[in-house]
Amino acid sequence: MTPSQRVKAVYQGQTPDQVPLMLDLSHWHKKNYNIRFDLSGFKQVEQGLVDLHKKIGAVAYIEMGSFYDLYFDDDSISEKSWTENGIFHHQFITPLGELHEQRVFEQVSYSYNIKQRLLQSVDDFEIVCFIMDRYKCKPALERYHAWRQALGDLAFIYCNLPYSGLGYLISRNFGVENTCLAMYDHPEEMKKLINSVNNCNLRVLDAIIDGPFDVVMLTDNFDSNIHNPNMFNEFTRDYYTAVAERLHENGKYCATHVDGEMKGCLKNMSECGVDCIDAATPAPMFALTPAQARAEAGPDLILSGGIPATEFGATGSDKGFVKAVRDWLETKEMSPRLIMAAGDQVPPDAPWHRIEMLPELVEKYGTY
Repeated sequence: MTPSQRVKAVYQGQTPDQVPLMLDLSHWHKKNYNIRFDLSGFKQVEQGLVDLHKKIGAVAYIEMGSFYDLYFDDDSISEKSWTENGIFHHQFITPLGELHEQRVFEQVSYSYNIKQRLLQSVDDFEIVCFIMDRYKCKPALERYHAWRQALGDLAFIYCNLPYSGLGYLISRNFGVENTCLAMYDHPEEMKKLINSVNNCNLRVLDAIIDGPFDVVMLTDNFDSNIHNPNMFNEFTRDYYTAVAERLHENGKYCATHVDGEMKGCLKNMSECGVDCIDAATPAPMFALTPAQARAEAGPDLILSGGIPATEFGATGSDKGFVKAVRDWLETKEMSPRLIMAAGDQVPPDAPWHRIEMLPELVEKYGTY
């Protein structure tokens, strides 16, 4: 089987010849080749990233940009992004007011830290609703086809939806503390904003659902310590269920990016119809061992991940790295709904020799 065929088999509920290997090498590539992130998004195929995946033989699936454009046909709204003096700016100007985010590049983490959140108070929620209700979506599938052609059999490319309503607030634009306080102090405003964001995303999904990709990713950077079960049930469950149902009706699959604690959310995700948990990170970074994660997920939910950054990165050891890979691959005996990947992105301080070890380890311990 080819690398991409293995991934397809897992999604189809079949058993491949070996556990698929998928990696997100984008952060590692930029850090180690001194390439700055363009927060406005990918404009073209990044050949250096393609070459790294080919060198390892790992399937590429995310961090290739958006395969659609969001725009306004309402001249009263302006959206623009720019970088000035090392600060990335994202700005909306509307008849109801202005929103302005600022992010600053940090060399050590090789990422952009948030200097000023897009939303400063609940008073800004009405502006967000105004924006979300007016977004239009235009597919840009030429970007998908360019990456697909460049990667060949190493392409199993996911199409990403924007954050859900609650993820939009928590993950980036309002912050955890402000969002939790608003739930109690301004519940109606919260529900209105979350519904507006989620409805916008469903319109985006409708516009792209006939695209050539097999999987659509919910990109919430989900963490069950923060986005707890009660919050999930109140604000997110119906939306996740609606996305999964629409995708399944069109012969496609739904993945969720769980970039944190997965304990307590796997069963909920499965109940919503989610097919795959991406960035699944086990102990020692988070609570569940690989076997415990499989037990909580049940046999049908795909678990994609397995290597904690603490073992993959410079603070880990080769022995701990190999053990993490073996422990993850051993769960193939419990269910073939398994993908070998980094817990999230391959950490930028990961030694190259550990990345090179992965294909041989997967072949040795992940063959059915």
